[in-house]
Amino acid sequence: MNRRLATALLSVWFVLAFAQLPLQVTFPNGSALQVSVQQIDFDLSKGGFPPRELPAYFYPDGDSRKIRLKLFSNIAEAWVLAAEVTPLTSRSGVWLPPERIEVKVDGGPWLPLGSRTRLIAGYGPTGGYQEHWVRVRLKVVGDEPAGQYQGVIVFSLSRL
Repeated sequence: MNRRLATALLSVWFVLAFAQLPLQVTFPNGSALQVSVQQIDFDLSKGGFPPRELPAYFYPDGDSRKIRLKLFSNIAEAWVLAAEVTPLTSRSGVWLPPERIEVKVDGGPWLPLGSRTRLIAGYGPTGGYQEHWVRVRLKVVGDEPAGQYQGVIVFSLSRL
């Protein structure tokens, strides 16, 4: 009985811990990042799905259409802000590859989010907060089941 209770409590703890950490940030001391959105949500059960032509692009629901980043760094050398995304998962356990998520920073080209995609590069301290806008979309290729999907974008700042 005690073992069952302990297992159940541990399971609840894991669910709550991970449910409350949808955004991850890794930064050196003295640097900071403010992000306007904590997770990205796509609803592939709305009208327009499945698309008539492939590939097709779907934009996230709600505030995650356009993510505002405010970046501050005091790194005295070259640095890069990178991002990667976890696989998009549905409530039913279906997942989509992370490379299907694409981002556009400050009106630049669309980039697939793979392993540590470079978003912004700089040199020296930022001299205050820099504001950047990131747009997000999902590339649909035809093998995605309808449903609602959620993902986590992980940002990291490092020296070059």
